[in-house]
Amino acid sequence: MSGNTAGSANHTHLESGAVTLFGDCVAAITNVAPSTSIALSLGAVMAVGGFASPFIVLVVGLAMLCIAISYHYLNLWQPSAAAQAIWIARTIRPIVGLGIGFTVLLMTIVSNIGNITLFGPYLLGVIYPSHQNSAVLQWTCSAAATALVAYIAIEGVRRAIKFQQIVVWIEYAVVIAFVLGLLVAEYTGHAGTTHPQLSWLLPGTAPSFSGILNGAVIAVFMYGGWEGSVYLAEEGTDTKRNPGRAGIISVVFCIIWYLLLTMAIQAVAPQKVLLAHAGNIISYSAGVIWPQPWSSLVSLAVLSSVVAVTQSQLQNFSRMSFGLAREGLMPAWIGRLSSRRTPKVALLLSAVIPVLVLIIYLSNASAATALGLLSATAGLLYIVIYVAGAVACIWFYRRTLKQSGRQLLMAGVLPLIGGVILVCLAIFAIPTLPSGTLYPFIVMLLAVVPIAWIVKRRTRAPFFDQLVLVAPSDSGAGGSGVTEAPVRETTLEP
Repeated sequence: MSGNTAGSANHTHLESGAVTLFGDCVAAITNVAPSTSIALSLGAVMAVGGFASPFIVLVVGLAMLCIAISYHYLNLWQPSAAAQAIWIARTIRPIVGLGIGFTVLLMTIVSNIGNITLFGPYLLGVIYPSHQNSAVLQWTCSAAATALVAYIAIEGVRRAIKFQQIVVWIEYAVVIAFVLGLLVAEYTGHAGTTHPQLSWLLPGTAPSFSGILNGAVIAVFMYGGWEGSVYLAEEGTDTKRNPGRAGIISVVFCIIWYLLLTMAIQAVAPQKVLLAHAGNIISYSAGVIWPQPWSSLVSLAVLSSVVAVTQSQLQNFSRMSFGLAREGLMPAWIGRLSSRRTPKVALLLSAVIPVLVLIIYLSNASAATALGLLSATAGLLYIVIYVAGAVACIWFYRRTLKQSGRQLLMAGVLPLIGGVILVCLAIFAIPTLPSGTLYPFIVMLLAVVPIAWIVKRRTRAPFFDQLVLVAPSDSGAGGSGVTEAPVRETTLEP
């Protein structure tokens, strides 16, 4: 009897105390995949923002930092695998919270469809260049890599984080050497290079104000994913503080990293030349300063970044699914745990869907174009979940904002600034987005709340009967979860 009880416990709770602050930071940074983001997006930012690209990534990074602070304050109040879904359900409305939870699930799937399309071309480009365009080999490489990271994730969060740590050390050892190589070439007068300029940190180097706005929209997509640690909150060593801190640390890291990379790459060749190689800007820059095969190491670093972010997105989907299934909002089998207390069914589901979609991507040119546009939808979905988090933070802590200047700034003003900037960027971006990106986003956004209503009608889960919460005016620096409904009080400090 006792053995069965223990087994039952293992299959109803995620593994606690498994992820340290460093592990949370690794999860957050790998979910952003900065090297991959630069490889895919820097050329597009430069095309519209000119030499003001460093200024653009700095401003967007500061806006993201404001949102990360709001996530930190929300996690101080209530850590959960279903993070945003629970926060918004308990502060605004349960139906809206479930809609945001579904948005997170859609965002992770759409992101990973884009991620795994890079496996085959990058790996084959290094080990088998003559067959880089083989659809069969591309699918085989992508399917094998996805299966590998899914297996590691199922084997336990400790192993998954350790794997991500190894990948991170390899990736950044190579890319740091790449950045140093760029700077040495630029400051020793390598042909065609120039010196990075501090003026690039000013908006005046952009061709136009609209160029800055267009570049900022793209830069939002570059930063997406820093919240990856909050989904692992229940598995951490300090469930209230570490996930939010890791999000803040990862955003600060990305700001510094993006500034270094953009300034170093912009100085390695004339802008027209760089824009001509926008699709492989990192590989081209490496080839300017390093001969083969050394320049291929940078492609391997980008590939390792893709591997890590794919696994991180699997974790995000599985934890959100587990949290929603635990609330009775998704089928119980989706939240089923392995002997290692990982959501094995959700992990397998999130791995299989992108691999199956990749078959369509590789077999049909028009479908590939459509799916490429669809992957950009993930950036808009990120904006939705970030703005929702900022609104939830301000609304939950609204009674505490008069306590001190610090509380007003951290729980009110900064989340408001971050949310307003992202909303303005989204409004500016929508008229210029291709229909293949905009229409799927609109359909997804309009569908999640009606689907949540259907779930409410069919499940009648207690989740929908709980009253919304607000931090009382006499709570501590981080707030306390007490309102109209009786809930347990918790003293929270940042």
